[in-house]
Amino acid sequence: MHCQFAPISPLWNQVQATCLLAKSRLPLLLLIVLFWWAAIPPSSFARTQAILKTVTSDVNYPYNFIKDGRVQGLSVDVANELATRLGVQLEIDVVPWTRALLTAQNQPNVMVFTVAKTPEREKHYYWIGPVTHSEEWLYKLKRRTDIQVRTVEDARRYLVGDEASNASIPSFAKLGIKVDTAPSMVSNCKKFKLGRVDLIPFDPDGVGEFASVCGLSAEDVERTVRINRDTALYFAFGKSTPPEYIRRVQKVFAEMVKDKTLIKINKQWKPESQLGKK
Repeated sequence: MHCQFAPISPLWNQVQATCLLAKSRLPLLLLIVLFWWAAIPPSSFARTQAILKTVTSDVNYPYNFIKDGRVQGLSVDVANELATRLGVQLEIDVVPWTRALLTAQNQPNVMVFTVAKTPEREKHYYWIGPVTHSEEWLYKLKRRTDIQVRTVEDARRYLVGDEASNASIPSFAKLGIKVDTAPSMVSNCKKFKLGRVDLIPFDPDGVGEFASVCGLSAEDVERTVRINRDTALYFAFGKSTPPEYIRRVQKVFAEMVKDKTLIKINKQWKPESQLGKK
């Protein structure tokens, strides 16, 4: 077999090597595979790796949630803008919240959202943000006239349902409020609807959408008392992520803050957003 090619690409050496291997009577299938590999530009491999990998949970209105078969929300829009400015594609995996936190904590270059910063979490992550702000209130079913909560102290008489690993759980423990955890907010809502838990914590901006996941409406639930905590929410990377990568992400995020893109996205989802106000 005679092989003669014009060196028309940087892959000339690889193609030439493939030709020489053909002379050695390698199996035809192996020859085809080697030639195919030699013909692919290196930039194609680089492009497939240009990804911002993120993990999040299924129901956290209006920050991240699944609707019409895709992940949407305020934080998703911010993450998309961040990825665009970094020159990469956004990849989102929706998993139970505990797994999302552990995945980002243990795997480099994986971002988790949307996260409240707590003393228990702070040392395990690099923090990007704040991305937005969120209040947390306790809700009851309106039909549950047996539940009367006018103060945080009153809530101690009842059982609160919450998602496992939620930032509010340590706050409830400090307040002496009993908590029953569920693996996701969907299952938590179902327990709430069935009366297996008395109260659930949620953000007023998204409680109506949240209630709908278990067949309730905004009119079926009633807000009781607010749980005082830091309202800021962040993106976070585990400490195994290289510091130079974190600096790059922080620089791009700072540009989004400076040109008011972050405020614009917040206003689209939360018209009364306090982000950027003094």
